[in-house]
Amino acid sequence: MYQAVMDIGTNTSRLIVVRTEEGRDETVTRDILTTRIGQGLGGGHLKITEEAARRTLEGLKGFRDKMAAYPVERVWLIGTQALREASNREDFRALVRRELGWELLVISGKAEAYLSYTGAASVLVKPGESALVLDIGGGSTELMASAGQNISGASAPIGGLRLLEQPLSQPQILSCLQAGWQGLEVPEEGPLIGVGGTATTLGAIALKMKRYDADALAGTRISRRQAAETIKLLEAMTPAERLALPGMMPGREDILPWGLRILLEAMTYCRREELLICDRDLMYGILRLSGPEDLPRIS
Repeated sequence: MYQAVMDIGTNTSRLIVVRTEEGRDETVTRDILTTRIGQGLGGGHLKITEEAARRTLEGLKGFRDKMAAYPVERVWLIGTQALREASNREDFRALVRRELGWELLVISGKAEAYLSYTGAASVLVKPGESALVLDIGGGSTELMASAGQNISGASAPIGGLRLLEQPLSQPQILSCLQAGWQGLEVPEEGPLIGVGGTATTLGAIALKMKRYDADALAGTRISRRQAAETIKLLEAMTPAERLALPGMMPGREDILPWGLRILLEAMTYCRREELLICDRDLMYGILRLSGPEDLPRIS
């Protein structure tokens, strides 16, 4: 069975086409575009701009063309923080429905956290093992924790693009995470796993990847010191110089230092000195659902 999953994030839109056979997922193609649907959101402005909507719609049309090469039986299109916040999200959903015939599912922060955990756990978490999964996005940061069979998650409305547009100090970043994750019990043991563009780009830079390799990234270990040193390296460069770094993903050269600042404070909050990188996040987690009707159960 072939399934396509698209994720409209605050900073990027992503596509994967996956063939599932005997319980195993094989990614046959992927794409990522910097569409920045969340550009300008926040600070009292809660509308998706016409330009951001146009960029994102054109990106989705490109994904449709790429999907046409495969016998896709199920299409998932999900939206996260920017679309959760936007007062005109229903207008954008109607635009997508009219132009592409797809139903856009805007998922809650807790659902996003749960799906991210499920995706990462499929490759890096042993059954019954305690673990933390961290997803630093453009507009929100999710943390999912497991202790035995108990799984819980939370979302904080802070991300790399949000900080690029509205900078905060390190103590303010930590305070925002604490407020969003209040009540989430952090296990004393178990790995901290990073998914999403901030983590995977950090891992790709550490490995000096000239070509993105998801399998090579899986399980890559990054220390707090490495993350802090990468911030210093990036802040001494212009965006153009950053883009020339092996492993830097286009569209992240301006927001990555802010995403890494969130990472440092998240490591403080979780009392972890090391991060494991994983390419599989909510886009793979949603493949475990039987259909959209399962989403309300984890909202």
